[in-house]
Amino acid sequence: MVKSMFAGVAGLKAHQSKMDVIGNNIANVNTWGFKSASMSFKDAMYQSTSSGSSGNTKNGGYGAVNANQVGYGVTTGSIAYDFGTGGMSPSSNGLDCMVDGTGFFLVGPMLNAGDIPLDTEDAVKSSGLYLSRVGKFKVDPNGYLVDDGGNYVYGFENKAYVGDPDYKKGSLKPLKLPTKADMEAVTKGKSSTALANAKTALDKAQAAVNTAVLAAGTARQEYFEAKTLYDAAYKANDIGTLNTDLNTLKATMDSLYSEYKNDTTGDPLGTKLKAYSEAKLKYDQKNFELLRAKSKVNLEKPLNGSYTTEGALDTVINKYASDYNALQAGDPTNTTAYAALKAALATSTVELEKAQTYLSGTEANSLQGILTTKELNVADKDSKLTAAQEALKSADSTYKTALEANSKSQGTSTSDTDGVAEFSNYKIQQDGTIVGTTSDNATVVIGKIALGSVPNTGGLEKDSGYYYTIGASAGNVSVYEAGGSQGRILGNYLEMAKVDLSTEMTDMITTQRGFQANSKIITVTDQMLEELVNLKR
Repeated sequence: MVKSMFAGVAGLKAHQSKMDVIGNNIANVNTWGFKSASMSFKDAMYQSTSSGSSGNTKNGGYGAVNANQVGYGVTTGSIAYDFGTGGMSPSSNGLDCMVDGTGFFLVGPMLNAGDIPLDTEDAVKSSGLYLSRVGKFKVDPNGYLVDDGGNYVYGFENKAYVGDPDYKKGSLKPLKLPTKADMEAVTKGKSSTALANAKTALDKAQAAVNTAVLAAGTARQEYFEAKTLYDAAYKANDIGTLNTDLNTLKATMDSLYSEYKNDTTGDPLGTKLKAYSEAKLKYDQKNFELLRAKSKVNLEKPLNGSYTTEGALDTVINKYASDYNALQAGDPTNTTAYAALKAALATSTVELEKAQTYLSGTEANSLQGILTTKELNVADKDSKLTAAQEALKSADSTYKTALEANSKSQGTSTSDTDGVAEFSNYKIQQDGTIVGTTSDNATVVIGKIALGSVPNTGGLEKDSGYYYTIGASAGNVSVYEAGGSQGRILGNYLEMAKVDLSTEMTDMITTQRGFQANSKIITVTDQMLEELVNLKR
């Protein structure tokens, strides 16, 4: 009779455990991503009162006898979880998402300096990451994507915020929003944007003189070497693009002459640069205008010789206009302005058969960092050439426009490039890609959420905060991209608890009755023991 009392006690304990499971299921009926548990019973140990025999059919033998065993009650069999997908609850938060399938989110603290290589089968299992079914995410002050428990969300990092995404799939990293400096190429007004990086170069020209064919004296020809303009990079805040059209003009000298002579007694060809005044800069909020003075290069002295030709070279140099952004020098803060710069710039090259003459405008001085221009004018288009040797019948003159600009910064220049970039909204696609939209409607791929799965979900061990640790019997975690057979990610949805209240209420009734019945075992056994004691009066 004592055995029955112990069996009743075991029954009470077992049904109490089942009631605990049922109560936990009902208590978490509104917990995101909760998976209900079901408990099964198994009988406890048995005491054999007699052993069995197989029987003997020979003469004098007996038939088979079964063993007799008395049980000692019940115990907990197993507790299994229903990992089916719960109901979908819409959410207005663009970072909320759920897994429609058997996969899990990979979350956890900052591990291995934020880089978990996937080079071994048990890389995730040995890393200390958790598995989670709840995609209630947000962005922390440091720009990392975290869940509401503060665990980092791991996935595939994207290094190319412009163009096609460049995911680093060889390792898991905590997903992080780009900084404002990273967003310089895709956002406007948040950081300085390079508008132009122009380089204009003039080939070095040199006049070659062959003194062996001269009639007498020493050749007196002057030439200028062209200078290569330096790189000029213009930066301003959200202004535009520097566009410069280069015009190439050609003029042909058609006059014929038979001789060209370098006369040592003539006057040399000289140039003179007239003074000019400093350019003035006026601007308002939208436009500013450049007022400039002209500088001229004149051919002042004639070159006399024995013979002359009436051929003359007429050139027409077109003007061009270039609109680009500029910064005002001397302003303590970088002020954005728009400039309309007009100039008539030219170089002239006359190519002869045995000699070259190169003329170019003298470089204008930079006016304290303000954009300047120069104008090259031919003073006398009808100037005569004298020669004593045969010359070419024609020659081409090519004119090229060139722009030289200097800039100057004064004071302290500041730009908004620190901190995390600001996004107006987010969208999580079915493959886990997180897309952010900036305030000026630029879209940026932030990264991709990774999913994990295990061969045996029953081997996962629950932890507080709807997390699962990877038990020994769960197997290794396989990391994959969402959208396949193991599940997709649904943005703007959260997974509801997988709890069937009707089933739980029914189980509660049967558990209650089972508990009552086991309590009767104890009371009845007690009454029987009382009767036994009362046998002696």
